Parts: sequence; C-alpha cells; structure tokens
Amino acid sequence: MPKKTLPSAIYWRALKEARPWYPQLGLIVALGLLATPIALLAPIPIKIIVDSVLGDKPLPSFLTRSLPSDVTGDKDMVLYLCIAFGVLVALLAVVHSVVEWLYREAVADQMVRRFRAKVMGNALAQAASRDAGRGVVDQVFRISQDAPALQAMTIWGVIPLITKVGSVIWVVWVTALISPQVAVIALATAVPLIVLIVLKQRPLCDRWHRVRELESRLTQLAYEVLGARRVVLTSCQEDHEVQRLIDEGRACFMARLSVMVIDAGFRVVLALAVGLGTAGILYVGVRDVQGGALSVGDLIVLLAYMTQLYEPLKAIAQHIIAQQAAFACGERAFELLEAPPAIPEKADARPLRHARGTLSFDRVSFAYTDGPSVLRDASFTVPAGTCVGIVGRTGSGKSTLTNLLVRLIDPTAGTIRLDGRDVRDYRLCDLRRQFAIMEQEPSLFSTTVAENIAYGRADATREEVEDAARRARAHDFIRELPDGYDSLVGERALTLSGGERQRICLARAFLKQAPILILDEPTSALDRDTESAITAAIEELMRGRTTFIIAHRLSTLRRADLILRVEDGQLQVERRGNLALALDMAKADQGAAASGGRVIDAAQWTQQHGKGGALRTSDTL
Repeated sequence: MPKKTLPSAIYWRALKEARPWYPQLGLIVALGLLATPIALLAPIPIKIIVDSVLGDKPLPSFLTRSLPSDVTGDKDMVLYLCIAFGVLVALLAVVHSVVEWLYREAVADQMVRRFRAKVMGNALAQAASRDAGRGVVDQVFRISQDAPALQAMTIWGVIPLITKVGSVIWVVWVTALISPQVAVIALATAVPLIVLIVLKQRPLCDRWHRVRELESRLTQLAYEVLGARRVVLTSCQEDHEVQRLIDEGRACFMARLSVMVIDAGFRVVLALAVGLGTAGILYVGVRDVQGGALSVGDLIVLLAYMTQLYEPLKAIAQHIIAQQAAFACGERAFELLEAPPAIPEKADARPLRHARGTLSFDRVSFAYTDGPSVLRDASFTVPAGTCVGIVGRTGSGKSTLTNLLVRLIDPTAGTIRLDGRDVRDYRLCDLRRQFAIMEQEPSLFSTTVAENIAYGRADATREEVEDAARRARAHDFIRELPDGYDSLVGERALTLSGGERQRICLARAFLKQAPILILDEPTSALDRDTESAITAAIEELMRGRTTFIIAHRLSTLRRADLILRVEDGQLQVERRGNLALALDMAKADQGAAASGGRVIDAAQWTQQHGKGGALRTSDTL
C-alpha cells in the first residue's frame, strides 16, 4: 500500500476486512443510536418540574392523556412521578452503556485476533525470502501494535462516527422543533470546524506514520541489545547502548510532540467555537424567554440539548483527529497483509500424501534480488533412500540448496522435481510435510515438551510422543523434569542443555515420519559423549529415508552415498568410493588428534580429493 493512501481508502479497506462482522457491527450501531433517544428523555422531568410543579403551566398533553386526573391535578404526585422517571431514565442509560460496552469489546477482540492471525500468516509467507525487506522486529511490531487499528477504525472509528452523526441529527431535529434559531446557531458554529479538521487530517496522519516507524525502531533496538547482551557486557558497552536507547526515545518524543502541537491547536479552536456557539444560543434563548416565545423550562431543555449537541460535535472533531493514528497503524498493518507471499502456490496444485523421496535438480540457478548468483546451473539426481552430503565454505550456498528443496525460496531458473514432478505442482504445505529438518541450533517453543515434540503432528497421541522420545534417547531426561512431558521449556528453551534441546528436536523428526531428512550439522556444537548418543539415534532415523547432511566436519559424511560440493555458486557432484575407503581407514585412528594428528574439515577434504588427492590415516575425523 502506498504511503500516501487517502484516509478514506484506508477506511474502506478496514470495512472490507471487517465484512464477516457486519451483523455484529450493525447491532453495535443500533445500540449506539439508541443512546440518543434515552439521553433526550433526561431533561423532560426537569422541564415539567420547572414549568408545571414550580410554575403554573399545564402538563404536557402526553401526560394528561395517559394519567388519571387525580394524579395530574396533584403537584406533589407529579413531582414524585418526575423524580421516579428521572431515576428510571438514568438507570436505563447505565444499563444501555454497560451492555453496549461489553458487546463492543467482545466483537473488537474477535476482530483483532482474526486480523492479527491473517497479518502473521502473511508475514510467515514472506519470512523465507531475504528480499522481504522488513526485519522480524518490525513485523512483530506491526502484528502486535499496528493490527489493533482495525478495531480503532471500525468499532472505534466508523461506528462512533455514525452514532455521533445520528445523535447530532436527533438533537438538531428536536431543537429545531423548540427553537429553529438555536438549531441554526449551533450548526453554524460547529460544522465549519469539522470541515477544517477533515481537510487537515492527511498531514496529521503522515506525522503519526513517522511516530510508528520510530517506535518500531526503538523496539528493534531494545530487542537487538538484549539478544546480544553477552557481547554488550563483555565489550563494556552498556552505557553506549543505554544512550542509544535514550536518543531513539527522544526522537520518538519529538515526533509525538509535533502531533500533540497540532492536536492542541485543534482543541483550542474547537473550545473557542463551542464557547461562542453556547454564548450565542444563551443570548437568543434568554431573549426568547423575555419575549414570551419560550418558557424557562424550554430554555433549560434547550441548554441541556445544546450540551448533547456540542458533545457529539466535539467528539466527532476529536475523533477525526485521533483517527489519524489509527490510519497510520492501519497503513502499516495492511502493507504487511497485502505484500505478496514469497512463494506462490498454484491454484490447481496437486495434493501429496507421502513421497517416495527421489529428488532431482535440472539446471537450477538462484540469485537474490539485485544480488550475485548463489547457485548456477546445478543438476543432479538423488534416488530415494540415498544419503547426500553437502559441503562447502561458509556462505557458499549450502543452506540455499536445502531451502530450495522445501520451497522456502524458488529457483530463478531450472526445475526441481520430487518423484519426477516439479515441486511447484504440489500443494505447498503437503510438500513441506515430506521433510523433517534438524538444525545446528534447535528451534523450540516456550510451551511444553510434549507439544514441542508433536509440533509437526498435532494429532499425535501421548503414547506416540513418548515412543518418539525413546527412539531419540530423550525419554529418560524428560521423565526427570519437574512435570515430565508437561514441563514448560521456557523462552528459547534455555532451561535445557544443548544436547537435550537437540534430542527433543530429534524426537520431533521421529514423530513426523517424513520420507526426507535435512540435517544441518545437528551434532557440531555437542560434546563427544552427547554427540555419540545423538548420532546413533540419527542413524536410526535415516534408515530408509532420503537424507541431506550439511557438513563442516568429515566425520559427519561417514554414511554419505553422494557428495555435493558447493563453491562460488558452482555445484560439483562426487560419488561414494574413494571417500568411503578413506573414511574407513581414518576411522581406525580416532585418537590421532591426541597424538598430534592433523584435523581437517569436509570442505577441505572434498576439495583435495576432487582433484585426486588421498586422505592419510593420521587425518582425524
């Protein structure tokens, strides 16, 4: 959405988004409009008391027709009835206000929850692409802080505008019946003010947009500093980072101050207009009472109605001003919602239940927007059940290769096939269900252990979860947790060791039962004993599955049938053979490092052996 979108267009976009709630919104409008007739009843008992109890004017005709003569003829009885009626109207107004408030809040909450879910879903669809152009913190800010603009523009925006305008029409009509002059004066002083505010709303909206951007930057700064607190503390940069936060906060305040100055100016003009209008009405009303055109009770009613007229008019003016913040938030939320997904899905995409696992690249190339090629003209075929090692220097494109497999990104040229069919022909979610992924840094959520294991299969039974944990060598330590499988792992699972986190992720892979595995150095950050236990579980998991192993260490490639070496965007395929023999020879000397052996990594070895080199038995794995 362009940054200079008109407020009216944002309103229409919000109303379109709120379409499923039109019946509920209609009921909220009806409840809001009902408030004005109730409020119009409030001054009636005072008028009757002033004119007919304290004065000698006859009672209104609707009372004389509906009440017996012995009641209407007794001023004390009329006084009691007026008091009772006033209490009843006040009680009715309170009940109406509470019912409207509770119902409005319930609908608003439903709208925001659904809207947040849609915005987050679209943000996830963009998150896989490096070209998305927005940081994660900015996306989080838009989801958590900007998405509520939907309710601000509909339930707190359009609906109050409708009800306030309806209230003004009600009051003007009733006032005109009593004194047309007073009605004209009221509108003549307030309506031009509303027109002025409407004409000036776009600059105010732009300033609010700037405020939200700065607040998002402030949140991002705090997130980055706390996420890197170890670096900050060990570099003694606490004062520097605190000062940066103060500077960003000052910029936010200055942006808000510019909004507040405009808002204050509008409020001064509004108060002046209301004061002049009230003075004019009071002057005309008093003159009419002196001339006999109005009674004192009529004047009291008119003054009460003017309060009910000017309050909605003031509310409309202030509402239009306040809505500029909602417009700015709405623009940001809709911008994220309407951004195209990084990976489109065909309208006629085919379902896929369980793949065999044969994968092939046919002249595949990939490059990020305005960036160099990460992969060029790659071609290879991996039969089902094959174990493939992927090696190369950091940044050479190894992760790009696996991201292409699961369609986190799409190739800029060429075709990737699963079981002989282009992966773009399958339903996106069905395709990704065919893969289980284990990363070097385990990804766990701040929920229970059981829910983390079942993350890929929400319908799994507790027995299936526990069986997967046993196969991942995780059942024993999970049972020792305070609540077993129902223990919360906490934020970023920091209550668990690296090996424990990795075994929970391994259990998740066992439970998912996907035909294809992607292992991104899942044991590289573990100690030797933990690595040995997890490696045994991983080898069990690999049986009968197509497996891709991203490796930096030669030992990780022991079971590889095929080696894919990525270097400077080029992919070289190296078959098992000399690699297997060399690995078997080197495996016999695992203690070489302790006796002075030379340690090499997988990328170094494959680069040497692609040119016919030989691995010595003193090279440790």
